Amino acid sequence: MKKIASLLLLSVSLSIYQVSSIYGEDVFQKGTVKWGVSAGFGNNFQGGGNVREDIQFYSLFPSMGKVLKKWEGGGSLEFIAECFLSYARQESKDRYAVGITPLFAYNFKPFGKTAPFIEIGGGILGTDLNPERFGSKFGFTPQGGVGFRYEIGHGRFLKVSYRFHHISNADTDEDNSSIDSHFFLIGLSFIR
Repeated sequence: MKKIASLLLLSVSLSIYQVSSIYGEDVFQKGTVKWGVSAGFGNNFQGGGNVREDIQFYSLFPSMGKVLKKWEGGGSLEFIAECFLSYARQESKDRYAVGITPLFAYNFKPFGKTAPFIEIGGGILGTDLNPERFGSKFGFTPQGGVGFRYEIGHGRFLKVSYRFHHISNADTDEDNSSIDSHFFLIGLSFIR
């Protein structure tokens, strides 16, 4: 499965690299549209109200974003629609999780080729994960993180980020233990 995910990420990355282009010099100006894909690994942590089973996520995050506002100081606000496609290992069992998440990102003023950002959002997902006290095959996913984009070509960026990712059913079921995970992501994006 890891080989398939790696080959898929490589294929998408090469496609993005070959077809990307940019219009204008300011990549974070209002109205700029960004397409991308990231691959990530996440591992849940136990404790508090979290599930007690070990769960690892191997995920792809295709996304599309649009800059909503640009400030004179150089920062910008971006809306991002992101899919969550994940193969999960729950105590040596194969599982899945699929969802969609709207996010807001604040892109700080770039320095050189590097542009740091923070992001926050919340979405929904369906899954066949079934740890004890999890309660539902439907979940909500509040999340947030930090990272940076590094320009690797005109309008093409390498993206590296960390994200805290929460899954729970928001008390729509009697059992509502959460799956809280640390995710580390790397990806490519291009501006159009």
